[in-house]
Amino acid sequence: MIKLVAFDWNGTLFADTKAIVDADNVVLKKLGLPSITVKHFRNVFAIPLIEYYAACGIDREYFLKNQETITKLFHGEYEERVKHVRTRSGTRIILDRLMRQNIPAIIFSNHTHDGIHFQLRRLKMAGYFKEILARTLLSGPVENRIKGAKLEEYVENNNYKKLEVLIVADGVEEIEIGKTLGIPCAAISGGFTSTVRLKGAQPDYLIHNLVELDGIINKLNVA
Repeated sequence: MIKLVAFDWNGTLFADTKAIVDADNVVLKKLGLPSITVKHFRNVFAIPLIEYYAACGIDREYFLKNQETITKLFHGEYEERVKHVRTRSGTRIILDRLMRQNIPAIIFSNHTHDGIHFQLRRLKMAGYFKEILARTLLSGPVENRIKGAKLEEYVENNNYKKLEVLIVADGVEEIEIGKTLGIPCAAISGGFTSTVRLKGAQPDYLIHNLVELDGIINKLNVA
């Protein structure tokens, strides 16, 4: 029985894929590298970020030496581009249904705590979420083990069993976290990752609209 739903933020609930690509293209142009398309982004995006940026043409050693500068440049461009970004289709519908079923929702993310809270307030969505598990600072490496550890700690501290939790995300990273922790994962297409890559990572469920979660949760809760 599902008693908690843990949502990724960027690309899953928040429709910011194009904003990410546009901001990254500013970074790439600054470094004299060719721009990328959304299709290319979905084919190569990865955590840790050094793998993604290497796939975009940035030298690994250069990235490690200049990560803080690259991060600041990216986020400055990104924040300008997401001032009017909305949630993905079906977001409010599924969150309303979870509330009616008394199933808490949380966000676990590589984005910053303040950045997510700002958008939730702007979108009038803060009341949907019991907790936000995110980074406190922009600086520092983005790695899936940190994101996974935050979720694992939250699940354990709140006495949930692993099979009582459902991860909802748009990336290979979260599918791998789910497999490592023993938590089922519903992967959604149309975010940061191509459908082919999502299928290859073998999530427990693959959906194309957040509303589809309703049927998955109902099935699991009567099983």
